[in-house]
Amino acid sequence: MKVLIIDDSRLARLELTNQLGQCAGIDIVGEAANVAEALQLINASQPDLLLLDIDMPGGDGFSLLEQLHQVARLPHVIFVTAFDQYALKSFEYQAKDYLLKPVTLPRLQAALSKVPLGNSQTQMTLQSQVFLKDGECCFFVTLADIYAFEAHGNYTKVYFANGKPLIYRNLAALEQKLPAEQFFRANRSWIINTQYISRIEPAISGGFDVWLKPELTVEISRRQAVAFKQLWSL
Repeated sequence: MKVLIIDDSRLARLELTNQLGQCAGIDIVGEAANVAEALQLINASQPDLLLLDIDMPGGDGFSLLEQLHQVARLPHVIFVTAFDQYALKSFEYQAKDYLLKPVTLPRLQAALSKVPLGNSQTQMTLQSQVFLKDGECCFFVTLADIYAFEAHGNYTKVYFANGKPLIYRNLAALEQKLPAEQFFRANRSWIINTQYISRIEPAISGGFDVWLKPELTVEISRRQAVAFKQLWSL
């Protein structure tokens, strides 16, 4: 596993380096002391995992992640910080774990065990439980109850009965994890849950307009309409 350490404290980086040296299968590909350095190293080394501090000069750890939308493969993240008040916010960024300094070796090893090896993705099922946060509101939703995902840059809006929160995850990354037998990429901006389609009509563009809810209509593009008919036609 290729790991990049990002922390403005040289001593903190040294401590993590020493501890990672006692962990099997770890390849430290670099160290960065600020956001600018981190962006350069991420693009150059394509790490599997970031050990990421939050409070740094020139931009915090969250702002770094929000600048990664052009990276071909988003790395996994474990936050390593002296502050506990960001723990809940870290879930918005799909963090694998949240470590408080000083970090012990057993705690670091436990966090590393949560990171999938290599390029593997954790595949969801329709029964998977998804944690979502929208401001001060938190939701724990079954994937089957989500009826659509809409791209908003490097964020995605999640549609379900009780809310429409934005999460820090791009649509392409989500598509790789969703069960293809029920979720369909309708166009560049939308993934829909086909079980919620209540009505479908031909669109002027050559695709289809589908109704998922009374207030939500999504267009299946002309290109995707071919795949849609192949998948769901008799």
